[in-house]
Amino acid sequence: MQVINNFTALSEQVIKPLLYFDMFNYPLNSREVFNYLRINGTTQKEVERCLEDLEERKHIFRFGDLYCLHADEKNIKRRIKGNHEAAKWLKVARKQAQFIGRFPFVRAVMASGSLSKGYMDENSDLDFFIVTAPNRLWIARTLLVLYKRVFLFNSHKRFCVNYFVDSQHLEIEEKNLFTATELATLIPLYNRECYDFMIASNHWLREFLPNCRKQHNEAMDQVSSDSMKAFFEFLLNPFSRTFDKFFMKMTLRRWKRLYQKKFDKKDFAIAFKTLPHVSKNHPNNYQKKILDLYQLKVNEYGRRFGRGTDE
Repeated sequence: MQVINNFTALSEQVIKPLLYFDMFNYPLNSREVFNYLRINGTTQKEVERCLEDLEERKHIFRFGDLYCLHADEKNIKRRIKGNHEAAKWLKVARKQAQFIGRFPFVRAVMASGSLSKGYMDENSDLDFFIVTAPNRLWIARTLLVLYKRVFLFNSHKRFCVNYFVDSQHLEIEEKNLFTATELATLIPLYNRECYDFMIASNHWLREFLPNCRKQHNEAMDQVSSDSMKAFFEFLLNPFSRTFDKFFMKMTLRRWKRLYQKKFDKKDFAIAFKTLPHVSKNHPNNYQKKILDLYQLKVNEYGRRFGRGTDE
């Protein structure tokens, strides 16, 4: 095993998942470190020995079965509490997903965001990733947004739908560590078969997280026929392409009016992706902020231990 400045090549890789999740104040156990490792060809046991070595050298700290970068139990307690809350909210998310699945042209629903990482607190939202029928994405999205605004008073806590793709475009276009982590942690809640097909459609995921495994939700109900949903889809189908284009243009005009001045052209196109087959609404451009901050943390750690900083 190569050693530079008492820091092995594997140690450098093992540190990176801890650096990434440290941005969310979220310690990891050894299994999670292995799952989020950027390299393959190593074993869980090797990762565990590496973590023990890093702990002995005071590069990282262990509390119970959780590892972090700080000698402070605050985030350990925060994670444990958040894990308990997530277990409760997953039941709520499952019910919401079944409800969302009854909307016209919705084909699959998955939990994303903090819940998909096993964490919830008073500031967390229930985020959903939704797959729709082709050329019907903007109809489905508009109906769901109208429901949230009218009946839920625009509440995000139980109903946040900000990422849609259609069933013919399941491959995520932005390929980076952030999107890989989000994709790898999606929890299928409605239509397991579509979720499986989506993971299979994103072969690039293994380039970033070669050890990741598909998520399971044993409590997920089977998708059953819904006569009311089928009836509304039948009524809308003759006009669906016209409606879909109209809702897409209407939404884009609104987003440009509200947010375009805050972003350059490239960042706006990523944060508010508006295409017939995909809709993304991230006003805080979270993806860019996380990737930029992560690179800063990697660089800082590299300088501290005399290691390379390329990601």
